[in-house]
Amino acid sequence: MKLNKIIEEKKKQVEREKKKETAKNIAVGTAIGTALGAVAGLLFAPKSGKETREDIANVSKEVVGNVKEKVEEGIDLTKEQYEKVKLNIQKNTEEAKAKVEEKKIKAEEEAKKIEEKSKEVVKEIDESLDETKKIVEDKKENIEKTIKE
Repeated sequence: MKLNKIIEEKKKQVEREKKKETAKNIAVGTAIGTALGAVAGLLFAPKSGKETREDIANVSKEVVGNVKEKVEEGIDLTKEQYEKVKLNIQKNTEEAKAKVEEKKIKAEEEAKKIEEKSKEVVKEIDESLDETKKIVEDKKENIEKTIKE
């Protein structure tokens, strides 16, 4: 059951990663689209060349800032998800180790019970052999007495 849970968590994580990647692509696409739109607007605006160049430089700086911000957000989000996954893996590993230890202890207890039962059976067999030996010796003595008579 635990394996199924881990697999489901991994699937959910992969889906989240895909959604993040999609959101990131949309954000980058939006930033690029905005930049291109702004540049096109500046190029076709009725301004002097100097003003247009200044506007392009300003918009370029703004776009670069937006892209950097989106990339940093993506990096932060990735780091956050990495830490969550890391903690989840550590938790699952600790739980698995605890269960293995628990099973080991139970197995050792069962092995001790089996050993004790085996010793009891061996003792009973020894006692039974002793009784059989006594019976055989008694029969032997009876046969020897009968032969002598």
